[in-house]
Amino acid sequence: MRATCPVIAFLLPVLFCLPAMAQAAKDRDRDRVSDFHEVHKYRTDPTKADTDGDGVPDGEWRERREYQYTVRVVVQVMRPVTPDYLNDDYQDVRVLDETADHVELEVVLYPFNTVAEAIGEDAKWQKAARKLGEWTRSGPAANWNSKMRRELWTALVADGIVPGKLSDKQLVERASKWLCQRAKYNDSFTTFVTAFDKRGRPFIPSDLEAVVAKSPEELERQWQRDILARGMFEQKVRGSCSSSATYLNGCLRALGIPTRIVLCVPIVDSNDPTELKMLRRGLKHRALRRDTVAAIEKIKDSWASHTFNEVFVDGRWRRLNYDRLGQDIRDPGMFGLMIHVATFSDWSEANMPATIGKRQTLRRYDDVFGYANPYSTIALRDEFGVHSEVKPDAPILTEMEVTDAVFCDSPDAPDFVREWAAKKGHFGLAARVEGASNNQDLGRFMDASDQRVFLVADGHPTLGVGFEKLVRWYRPEGHAYVFVPFGGADRRDLVTGVPYRFVTRNQGEEAHWQVRDDLRVIRKP
Repeated sequence: MRATCPVIAFLLPVLFCLPAMAQAAKDRDRDRVSDFHEVHKYRTDPTKADTDGDGVPDGEWRERREYQYTVRVVVQVMRPVTPDYLNDDYQDVRVLDETADHVELEVVLYPFNTVAEAIGEDAKWQKAARKLGEWTRSGPAANWNSKMRRELWTALVADGIVPGKLSDKQLVERASKWLCQRAKYNDSFTTFVTAFDKRGRPFIPSDLEAVVAKSPEELERQWQRDILARGMFEQKVRGSCSSSATYLNGCLRALGIPTRIVLCVPIVDSNDPTELKMLRRGLKHRALRRDTVAAIEKIKDSWASHTFNEVFVDGRWRRLNYDRLGQDIRDPGMFGLMIHVATFSDWSEANMPATIGKRQTLRRYDDVFGYANPYSTIALRDEFGVHSEVKPDAPILTEMEVTDAVFCDSPDAPDFVREWAAKKGHFGLAARVEGASNNQDLGRFMDASDQRVFLVADGHPTLGVGFEKLVRWYRPEGHAYVFVPFGGADRRDLVTGVPYRFVTRNQGEEAHWQVRDDLRVIRKP
């Protein structure tokens, strides 16, 4: 792969295309968009160059979004960034600007693609693999050799996985799972501080030696367990995500599967309050916003990126996250939304110590990013294409009021609440809420609001309870009850005869709870 691009003060927006060898690009209507992407990414008609007949071909930068829901992001990313490889099955990318240190990208994400559903298999995959020698050969980090290949093949066959009799999809799925289970996790992180010399040997750059502070013998042992595929295979260990991606990169290549490494970052830096606000306001799709905000909150105040693999299966590059073939960009367990920023044939090409590794290790944050992560989102908004099947969410109530709350087993509770609680064996409150005109209004409000509730009484432990949005009762009279369950600790700390104030958190920006000023909750003896 080519070295980092030279410094360019300003670039007009340019759309980079994948290298010819990267993807099969059948294009029946000749609109410069592959049939695969028209069907599974853009949802346009692969037999019509202008699906909606408006005189603009489907391949035009904005036109291709008209049949899809998209998220547009402008993000500044510290090098290494590899623009030639960033237009893939999940996103469109063009470079807006470059400096010596970072690249500014316009990224259009397609969260509701059907790419994973379209992963086929090729029983004669070896023929295609032979044409992709760049992605199967050994490298400084993916350093497999013939001895390792024989040992790997023999071990797989012994466990009932016969590479020569499997399709590419079967081999990738079964071998990656076997490899991940075989190698125990090794708690280390040398991948971002280790460089490789011209002969392909690992070393720690001089400006990082004092920080790493390990003897040559210790480093050599660590590299064999963290950054060199053959060593990890022999010792049955692997480290962080970048280490695991390097391990799989070497092992799958040894089996003849074209494999490479991809680096992805979250859609915003979780450390930056401005970007978090941008995320909440920029995503109008309610479920996607909820899942993405929740995922970003989990990594708040941390250094977050993810390295995994791509494998060539059934004529296309497919994402492989550990042993999960078909990893999507939309994943509540993986940052909510991911942006692909770099692709490497071998981890040595990333040269992380020169950029990200140095920045993180030496904590040099006085740059354009401002916070700990080496990326910064400066614009974010979503868009519902005019012909998209994904439609904007129905309007929601912005406010509801809690007017009363009673324990479910209390004689004062409605009969249907007491009967439900007795049948289910649940303990908690039934909170009466006003403002919804139907059950759908109530459900949408519950989805958009903060569910957390505190019961506060002077001189007593605060009880951290919360609304249970799946248990609610809308009444024909125009009000509703929402269940507030008590966990074991809250039930134990509840003091009888004490009036508790009902306090809602209201940290969401779309829907808020109000509480009647004089509302007090008392558990009678």
